[in-house]
Amino acid sequence: MTHDELRESLAAYALHALAPVDAREVEAHLETCEECQRDLAVLRQIAGDLASGVAMANPPAALRARVLTAIQPAGARPAFPRAWALGFAVAAAAAVILAGINVSLSRRLDTLSTRLATQEQVLALLASPTTKTATLTGSVQAKVRFVYDPDRKQGALVVSDLGDPGAEFVYQLWLIAGGEPQSAGVFRPVPGRPIIVPVAADFGRYQAVAISVERGPSGAPRPTTKPILVGTI
Repeated sequence: MTHDELRESLAAYALHALAPVDAREVEAHLETCEECQRDLAVLRQIAGDLASGVAMANPPAALRARVLTAIQPAGARPAFPRAWALGFAVAAAAAVILAGINVSLSRRLDTLSTRLATQEQVLALLASPTTKTATLTGSVQAKVRFVYDPDRKQGALVVSDLGDPGAEFVYQLWLIAGGEPQSAGVFRPVPGRPIIVPVAADFGRYQAVAISVERGPSGAPRPTTKPILVGTI
């Protein structure tokens, strides 16, 4: 395979989801390609962030099947059992959510479904051969990456270790086209687990993503402060 073809296999390789012959070909390429080594490190970090954000547990059989279906595209070759360890960790989010909130059972289940669906989306993005990643850097130290698939027009911001912006403030994500920012959602950090902000957009229209601190709870129609983190897409 060519460099570009091997690079497209890195996301699946990071999830241990390649057939043995393909995995060996990727490994041989990684020995001499520093660009792919850097890309693989980023993909593994994102997968690790998702896994570290939930406690390990034995998920119900039906929930496990749902995760596997979301990750494996139709017609894809079977992956190693080890590849689904991350999916098991995602399913275990139920234990964290049910123990951490004091509301009715139906509201707990709604929250669980939303969180699980969001993490499934990121796992599916990582498994896609057309996945791209952008690391955001700036005036604060944090692990912040934007994962997106231009073909499917699906993406997600994955945030770890980002400090509290203050009780009256939120972080706001922006997609930037020709200097014009468009809001893509707001969020606040939660200690002990990553934050995932799903984004659906025509990413070919944008050149960058950025995060600014804005007054909560809904943010602003346009940035009112200088972005603290920026990444090129």
